[in-house]
Amino acid sequence: MSLTKRQIQIVTLLAQGNTAEQCAAMMHRSAGTVRRHIILACERVKARNTTHLVALAITQEWIRLALVLALSFFMATDSGDDQYRNNARLRMQRPHTQLRREV
Repeated sequence: MSLTKRQIQIVTLLAQGNTAEQCAAMMHRSAGTVRRHIILACERVKARNTTHLVALAITQEWIRLALVLALSFFMATDSGDDQYRNNARLRMQRPHTQLRREV
């Protein structure tokens, strides 16, 4: 038995390391709605918990691991770039007397 399109979408987001609340925000749904989709998906495939649901989705090829890993990599890279830019911006705002040479 496989999952619905919405359940696959949620499981893919979970596989990327998002929480139910983060999935809800990305999908413009309530956290309760997303949690209900997760519960129904677990019941449908007889998964014991969310981790087991994600593992089944990957092993049964309901979601593609390569796609999940690629999306996770790009999300991590983007957040890292933002952090780098923010740190650089903060360094530029400090007076030069406060800057120390990093070893």
